[in-house]
Amino acid sequence: MAAALSAPLRQLLLATQLGLSVHHPLAGWFVLTILYRDAGSSSEPVTLSYLARKYNNDYLDTSGGETPIADDVLKKVLDVLVMQAGLVEMNPRKVRARMHNGSYHIVHSYVYRITSSGIEYLKMMQKVIDAEITITANTNRIQEYVDLVAKLSVPVRSGADTQLYNDFQNMLNAYDDVMKGIHKLEDDLDELANDIAFNHGSQAASHLQQMLRHKAIPAYQQMLNQASRIQGLANDAAFADQIAHSQQGSDDLDAARAVGRQEALVMRLQRTKQWAQAQMTRLALSMSPTSTAIDSSLDSIYLVFNTLLGIVHLLSQEFEHAKRQTIDIKALSKKLDGLLAHYQQLHIPAQVPRHLPADREVEDPSDLLDASTMGPVSYLANPTRKQPASETDNPDVTDDAPTEQAQMAGLREFRQTLMVDDRHGRVDHDLTLQTVTARDEIIKLFAATYHEDLNGFAPFGRPAKAVNALPDTPPLQLQVAGEDYAVVLPCGFKFTFA
Repeated sequence: MAAALSAPLRQLLLATQLGLSVHHPLAGWFVLTILYRDAGSSSEPVTLSYLARKYNNDYLDTSGGETPIADDVLKKVLDVLVMQAGLVEMNPRKVRARMHNGSYHIVHSYVYRITSSGIEYLKMMQKVIDAEITITANTNRIQEYVDLVAKLSVPVRSGADTQLYNDFQNMLNAYDDVMKGIHKLEDDLDELANDIAFNHGSQAASHLQQMLRHKAIPAYQQMLNQASRIQGLANDAAFADQIAHSQQGSDDLDAARAVGRQEALVMRLQRTKQWAQAQMTRLALSMSPTSTAIDSSLDSIYLVFNTLLGIVHLLSQEFEHAKRQTIDIKALSKKLDGLLAHYQQLHIPAQVPRHLPADREVEDPSDLLDASTMGPVSYLANPTRKQPASETDNPDVTDDAPTEQAQMAGLREFRQTLMVDDRHGRVDHDLTLQTVTARDEIIKLFAATYHEDLNGFAPFGRPAKAVNALPDTPPLQLQVAGEDYAVVLPCGFKFTFA
């Protein structure tokens, strides 16, 4: 039975299109799911035929109208996952293949398995969907990060077991959670500050002040206090080596350790050491106050400072605005009492009629007393005549497409002038051509030297297999006989047709 795929995750996968298959946009994801979920419990080797059969039986996207995937299409998807993404590993092996008569024979075939990066990709994509719920800023997680940094900063550390490596991994995860939470808090504060700037809400300003005083600024201060320890660990040459040895501690369950594959263990040790050093460099860069570090770091703690500082300035302006708007209730009450004492003697003049537009012929336009006696304005509408357009009014359209005779003449000149043999051609000197079609096709073909994908380049309908520039040749001129216009190519080129 296939693993369920939620609607939000399906939309995200359709947008990313893992595997680069137009007609099977979810093929990359389902291949990873099969390798992670079904391959371990399968009684047969995970070959291309097994993946195609499993995919077509259980994982076709029926809601999107997907048709069964062919072996060659699935092979291209697997090549992307293996060569480009590094999410799948391919190894040649001897496998037992079942024949049509029911017997088995041994053949050489490629067997596929999911890598650690592929497993992390499967888990990570689900976290992306749930990020709006899971990403949050809380002081407990910050305290966990502070405790782990303090634990890793002790002078004496043991790499006999995997505890040191686990603490380092937990510290990185806690750091990422804290920074994501701080950025979310930064966005929330900025949105709240924007509301205050336009609405002048004193209650919202009070909430914002409480959030700054009790949450944002203390959390920011705690993160800043760890800068010296992070810098010390990043500059400690032995720290990354201890992390790498701790990963292969006494309680490590890696298969290479069990069978004693020393070359695999040494390679794993070097990769882990480089990874640990890179992670500490990333953390140290985010804590560095230099302008270069702030510009190059994705999670620079000092970028958050700009937002907090701007919000503090906004709060100061809001309190000044509230102070200016304060009303003296006692003075206002005295004025109201004085008005109520003689309100019957107050005389309020009648509303003056609004003056009509100044487009009448009157003796005194400024005399408002005549406004109510003026009549309505009479306008004389000028009739307009529309001249309907017909097909004869359309401009002449020139047909730029070459005729069949021009195509054949250009093809003939292309062959005679450029082709070395039936499949190979070369342009390495100035050319004076007789047909415009041949010149245009040469210019289009030269543009293929700047592209890796040559699917769109097919002079006269013949697809190009390879197009390479000849940088040693001088600039070339292509000119049609009888024209002053000439096209200059920066260098020559050679080409091969499929």
